[in-house]
Amino acid sequence: MLSVDYNDKNYDYTKYWNGRDYENTSEFLALKKFLPKCMEREKSIIDVGGGFGRLIPIFKDYFGSITVYDYSQKLLDLAKETGKQVGVDVKTIQCDIYQLADCSLEKFDYAAMIRVSHHLDDLQAVFEQIYDVLNDRGVFILEIANKVHFKSVLRNLAKFNFKYFNRDSISVTSKEVTFMNHHPKKIENMLKKAGFRIENKLSVSNFRLPFIKKIVSVKTLLRFENYTQGILSPLYFGPSIFYKLIKE
Repeated sequence: MLSVDYNDKNYDYTKYWNGRDYENTSEFLALKKFLPKCMEREKSIIDVGGGFGRLIPIFKDYFGSITVYDYSQKLLDLAKETGKQVGVDVKTIQCDIYQLADCSLEKFDYAAMIRVSHHLDDLQAVFEQIYDVLNDRGVFILEIANKVHFKSVLRNLAKFNFKYFNRDSISVTSKEVTFMNHHPKKIENMLKKAGFRIENKLSVSNFRLPFIKKIVSVKTLLRFENYTQGILSPLYFGPSIFYKLIKE
């Protein structure tokens, strides 16, 4: 399968987030739980697949050095502009993600990979690349699209589709692009194999249901979201699972 072409001049990824304030802020809430307690100017972070720099406004409050990696030069140019808008100088790396360790001229204290895993065919190889660009005891913050979230579990139980619950990743699009939902247990085994230890995990966007978003305000949803991210994580309840991982 093919990856989404973010270099396509006719595709504006920034517009994807229009009307998604709940999802966007839910991810910000999760990230902040995994970041340092305060600004650490000597610390660095690489945002793997960071695109147009959506997360830069968060990272600027915690790190003295921010690098955004992406294969799309178009998005990296936008990330530079995002950095300028919030008053930080952002470094960028443009290359194939499977060659990230060779492309990077430095190692980092933190790495984040959010809203990226569903586009990748070989996550094991990517985890190993990220391991290699981290300093000793470095922190990796990972988001995965969760195959066994609550809504999908109910839907497949109703259909008696018990094969769905195997640990294989599954495509959730009919188009010829890579867009995969992953079983968390399989991902956790891959992370362990790559040399990472799970320190914490969160269930994110727990109330991402159209009918709920229509009848409950975003402010109220986010209050519940913030409270339930940790509580619901053992159940893999939400459509996104966030991990805080330590390089062993």
